[in-house]
Amino acid sequence: MNARRITAYRFIQPFVALGLLAGFGDVAPAQEELPELVVTATRVPIPAEQSGSAITVVTGQDLEQRQIWVVADALRDVPGAAVSRSGGPGALTEVYLRGAESNQTLVLVDGVEVNHPDGGAFDFNSLLDLEVERIEVLRGPQSVLWGSSAIGGVINIVTRRAERPLQASARLEAGSFATWQAAGSVGGRGERYDALLSGAWFDTDGWSAGSDWRGNGEDDGTTIGSLQFKGSVHPRDDLELSLIERYTHNRSDFDAFVGGDRRPVLDSDDRADNRQNLLRLQGRLSLFGGAWEHLLGAARYDLDSKTENAGVETFDSTSHSNQIDYQSNYFLSALGTEHTLTFLVKDKQDEARNTYFASNSIRNTGVALHYGFGLEERLFLTAGARHDFNDRFDDADTYRLTTAYLWPDLGARLHASYGTAVKNPTLTELFGFSGDFQGNPDLRPEESRGFDIGWEQVLFDRRLRLDVTGFDNRIDNIIVGAGRTVVNLPGESRARGVEVSASAELTPDLSGTLAYTYTDAQDSQDRDLPRRPRHLVSLNLNYRASDRVNLDLAARHSGSVTDTAFDPETFAAYPVKLDGYTLVNLAARYQVDDRWQVYGRIENLFDERYEAVLGYGGVERGIYLGARYQF
Repeated sequence: MNARRITAYRFIQPFVALGLLAGFGDVAPAQEELPELVVTATRVPIPAEQSGSAITVVTGQDLEQRQIWVVADALRDVPGAAVSRSGGPGALTEVYLRGAESNQTLVLVDGVEVNHPDGGAFDFNSLLDLEVERIEVLRGPQSVLWGSSAIGGVINIVTRRAERPLQASARLEAGSFATWQAAGSVGGRGERYDALLSGAWFDTDGWSAGSDWRGNGEDDGTTIGSLQFKGSVHPRDDLELSLIERYTHNRSDFDAFVGGDRRPVLDSDDRADNRQNLLRLQGRLSLFGGAWEHLLGAARYDLDSKTENAGVETFDSTSHSNQIDYQSNYFLSALGTEHTLTFLVKDKQDEARNTYFASNSIRNTGVALHYGFGLEERLFLTAGARHDFNDRFDDADTYRLTTAYLWPDLGARLHASYGTAVKNPTLTELFGFSGDFQGNPDLRPEESRGFDIGWEQVLFDRRLRLDVTGFDNRIDNIIVGAGRTVVNLPGESRARGVEVSASAELTPDLSGTLAYTYTDAQDSQDRDLPRRPRHLVSLNLNYRASDRVNLDLAARHSGSVTDTAFDPETFAAYPVKLDGYTLVNLAARYQVDDRWQVYGRIENLFDERYEAVLGYGGVERGIYLGARYQF
């Protein structure tokens, strides 16, 4: 049942006031227990089963059980998501959803868009699990509600709020490669406010970013620090004012990519220094008992990046995004039907400068209208359209349709969606990066259209849930490298495949999840797109040995992939095949009492040697131990 359902009289009041409609039937009692809600699919909370879009939720409890402290590692267990990291902790980390480019997936942290302000991909390298409540991964073209960059989908990271009058926690961990981690939080909640201050610190000597079997043996360390405040006040019952600010500083050693496929990465004294700050202020006003909701927000995202070699600065970049958005939601219920109407306006300006080009900017204003319909809690439909006003490109129109139908007696659900999306060229692609890479100011936005259809089935008295979804996404004007510049590739690129997910309560103490993805991603010339494995498998088993002891086993397999090498002299690119690999992690924790917990894990249990990115070694085997305290 929709969380927004209220009594008939409350729905009648706003419609009488607006002179639109009156005379609705009764609704179900508000005290009925509600299922878990998701927000990303429609920008309003709905039960996940009502979403026609493919969406996966990874909870904070999942992260704790698997002892995942870096958000990108949690995404490895999500259908349709491929994660690649150029070396060890702190190295460039990219996520590819449904075969789309990494910069064709929009990433949000508490409502703030954190893709690189020059229009590029979000680098997950320094995104620690800092009080993460849940991660919602929405797949398929999503520009109607989320704008540019949402061709592959949207990854929305939502952090916790304070839940008790006074709460605090602390965690300390140490392990292989001289690795240390620490995290903590303190906060509280009252009748009219909540506030939570949290921080995390990670430091390691690491291992060589370049593959040691290619002759790169120098360790590449990293240090990451992150501090976050999240809070809200309620001056009145119908008004909420909230603030989120998060600052992250990451200093990481890395090895330079020099091209070729024999020894593509060179041991070096290169170091990256990145500082990020995100800030969002938001006001939420609910009228007519919650039937009409208004949200007004302003956000800013700053990213400063520097690289140096042997202490000498080699590159400097400063960029930021400013965003103002307004959203109006109207909810009504009548005669067994539910309706949600959402109006959205968003103005966003991205600005960047670096060592090689002066300050440049892109501005976009999007206007969207989205409608959701529910019939007798079985049929759910949505339709949305958007118009984007662009200052550098032609205006764009996108749309999206979804449906979900439930058979409660069969424990079955059909879900399907069709939509379009756009991705504007990045400032780097337009204006260049260095003397060796020239921008192309004549680039056109990438455009996509895609659909998916899936069947979800619950079996064995709801102990097993299985979902199988097929998808097809086609992209025109895809931007690719061409020697020392980039161009729009003629023709149609295509990504299609199948996603399978399952969760099961095998016994009262043993549970498991499974995710499998088959992806066939090719450009318009029938060449495999790089770093998109055709086969991805993830298996997690969690065993509650007792009230105090918990064991977790995670196995992940990535099939072989194509990556790209290039001739250092001519910059001519050519494909290189990387072998598949399987990683196994083992984690255990012991609850000493209500406040103390000790834990440990082994990563890459069988010491698999592999490359997810050409020339860069993957995770090496490590053992880590830690303790957590909370009250």
